[in-house]
Amino acid sequence: MSDARFTATRARPLRYTRRLIARALAFLTPPQHEPSLRILTYHRVNDRHSDDRMTVHPVAFERQMEHVVASGRPVLPLDAAAARLRGEGSPLPSGALCLTFDDGYRDNLEFAAPVLERFGLVATVFLVTGRMGARSPIDRYDACCEHDAALSWDEARELRGRGHHLGGHGRSHRELASLDATTVREEVFGCREDLLGGLGEAPTMFCYPRGSEDPAVRRIVAEAGFRTAVTVYPGTNRPGCDSLLLRRTEVSGMDDHEDFRLKLEGTYDTWHRLWQRARSRGA
Repeated sequence: MSDARFTATRARPLRYTRRLIARALAFLTPPQHEPSLRILTYHRVNDRHSDDRMTVHPVAFERQMEHVVASGRPVLPLDAAAARLRGEGSPLPSGALCLTFDDGYRDNLEFAAPVLERFGLVATVFLVTGRMGARSPIDRYDACCEHDAALSWDEARELRGRGHHLGGHGRSHRELASLDATTVREEVFGCREDLLGGLGEAPTMFCYPRGSEDPAVRRIVAEAGFRTAVTVYPGTNRPGCDSLLLRRTEVSGMDDHEDFRLKLEGTYDTWHRLWQRARSRGA
């Protein structure tokens, strides 16, 4: 049996156990009926890293997008959806979704964009501006493969030209809450200046690297002109929420289609909340 097959076989009972717990927790959680926005988080889409949690296979991604369209859920650009959460413009439609990609991998253009465009969907890609065109946008893949490269500025502009949206993810993907204020300002304001220079327009959307934020970080992000910022906190976002603290739902390469369907419905929200709390206490 291959290593990949062994990994998948070993993971299957864990997946079923996690699913049962998530369903039980969701059953105990009162349903929410008011309009809310769910933001899906992706990182990579390619057929080269079958055992990587951050990588969704193109076949699985296409099936997920097909399910989104078939569900009838409106998929909105993140900036437009965040404006509606702030009470600007039309009310948020029922079941609204946004699609986001963290880090800015070249495979977002190579594999994800064609699928999105086939279904008439748009996404927001958050760029690590100090590593544009580099071997990798984050250190996770530095020692791996040439296919792990970050988008170049030309490729980022191509994505924008094809209808997708771009935001900032810091200059070097450092965890901002662990840095002093001067360094945070260099990371955040530097990222803004890079985006302005590379794209010719001031950015309005930011993604906290590895979800690391606190009130001081959020103040600096706001001072830099970002009106919308996303976290790694799970769940949905209701009208009137803090648009610099938007919650998201991560889609993993380890998810099968049933996991994706349940995540879309919010079944995993309570599980993810408890899991994050347990991990933070153990850190």
